[in-house]
Amino acid sequence: MNSSLKKLRKKYIITASVIVFFVILLMIVILNLFMRSAYKKEETMIENIIGQAAAANANQPNKEYFDLSEAEQTENGDFIIPRNVRDISSITLYGNISRSGEPVIWYSAGGGLLFEADTGSGSEMVYKDYSFSKDTTNISIDFNSYDNIKSGYKTLSIDESQITKDYFLVSVVWWKNSSEVSDAVDENVDLKINSIEIQYKNSRTISAYSNKLVSHISFSDIFDGQIPEALNNTGAFYLVTDRENQLISVNDGNLTKPVENDEARDYAKRALSSGGSNGSIEKDGTSYSFNIRKTKDINLIIFVNDSFTDTANGNLLKASLLAGTVIWLILFALIIIVSGYIIKPVAENMERQKQFISNASHELKTPVTVISATIDIISSKKGSDRWTECIKEQAKKMKLLVSELLDLSRLLEAHTDKNSFSVCDISSTVSNSVLYFESLFFESGKTLKQDIEENISMRCDENKISQLVGILMDNALKYSDSNSEISFSLHKEKDNAVIKCSNLCSDFSADNIPKLFDRFYRSDNDRIHEQDGFGLGLSIAQAIAELHGGSISADFKNKIITFNVTLPTNK
Repeated sequence: MNSSLKKLRKKYIITASVIVFFVILLMIVILNLFMRSAYKKEETMIENIIGQAAAANANQPNKEYFDLSEAEQTENGDFIIPRNVRDISSITLYGNISRSGEPVIWYSAGGGLLFEADTGSGSEMVYKDYSFSKDTTNISIDFNSYDNIKSGYKTLSIDESQITKDYFLVSVVWWKNSSEVSDAVDENVDLKINSIEIQYKNSRTISAYSNKLVSHISFSDIFDGQIPEALNNTGAFYLVTDRENQLISVNDGNLTKPVENDEARDYAKRALSSGGSNGSIEKDGTSYSFNIRKTKDINLIIFVNDSFTDTANGNLLKASLLAGTVIWLILFALIIIVSGYIIKPVAENMERQKQFISNASHELKTPVTVISATIDIISSKKGSDRWTECIKEQAKKMKLLVSELLDLSRLLEAHTDKNSFSVCDISSTVSNSVLYFESLFFESGKTLKQDIEENISMRCDENKISQLVGILMDNALKYSDSNSEISFSLHKEKDNAVIKCSNLCSDFSADNIPKLFDRFYRSDNDRIHEQDGFGLGLSIAQAIAELHGGSISADFKNKIITFNVTLPTNK
């Protein structure tokens, strides 16, 4: 395959590969934008699900968890819980009981859950007692009935209507004993009640947030155990504050680590002071986006884990890029294979064209020679006139055309035959070729400026290089402006011998550059048509350059056309 076909095939492969690359890239971009939009919609849906459920259950959760360290206390040290026991199904106390000193068989401690009721003889504090034994960490007290209520040392039974206040107390420890000190207070026993969990009945009448005690609930509490599937795939939680931005409730959502009260207050403060209804914060090295929803009584701040979306987007991008790369490589291989089949008809056509040029040139050579010889005989016998001179002139042009066609044909046929090449001093070859044109330029009133570097050697066909230089010089002589300067140079650049030939050509158009090396192409410019020629010179120059593994190109700038020939010197 000759260089023209290689260039054509290369151009096809590059063009097709670039188109496929951008199509795949566009698909990847569209897919990722679509999925980002889908993830964003899912995040908004999650916020809406949480928001609606939270707004409906902010004041009526099924279950609440309180850290007693933040609860108000009475003078006796009892913790005040602003919830009405009428609404409560059970209360679970979480504590830590321990004993110092020598080991004992058992030890226990306890106190009471107090609330105010009308016992018939007036309103008084009654209670249900609790006790923690060795190794106990929590205990639940049933409040579904009030049959086993105590007042002092008495046991009595009351009903809901007798309960008079909307709060209850978690007492400090009243008693503690052990197998070593069973009838008195064992000072070695220590019981701390850390927190409580309240399980509510179906109907609730929770009072206003009188002492700002922070409630902890979960998704299971606000969704009655039917947690939407969407919430299981994304880390989320929410906070509730009052209109004064005081923290009221924390929903730990589906986080593995509960949100501490101080931590929750910090998140609420940062979100509410951001000045907008949306934003993001960092929690444990993870980004959470937040959305603030305000009602008449509360601020609801919903936090959704961005890392899931970011990770999903990142994984999708990586997967799509990997898949796109694999698909592009497969298609690139197919393009290379298919290009061979696509270029085949072009190659066959060029081969037929080359064969036609060769055959036509050889067929025309004989009759042209006969015509020239015949007209010379006629002129010698009968004398010359304008008719015979005209025939001679046209025969001469035809002979030149046939000669150029034969040159081109031989070059096309010899594109892989470089056995005749030998190492030559290309500097000397070029200098001698340029020397021939110096007088011609002088006679035409044009100036030749040459800059030829010496001692440049390469393997080449010296005659072909000389012919290449002659074509460039002849071109510059014919088509340069009157009284202009022609610049010719030869220099070694890295591993290449570079020939440049420049001349002023004010009538030339840059639009003609791509066609300059086409066979039989001649510009529409009238001045160019006045010159002799068949439009084969530059095609022959291109074939010579390619025969030597090089290239030729042209550029036109500021009305100066420059031909650049690059010939590798290391082949």
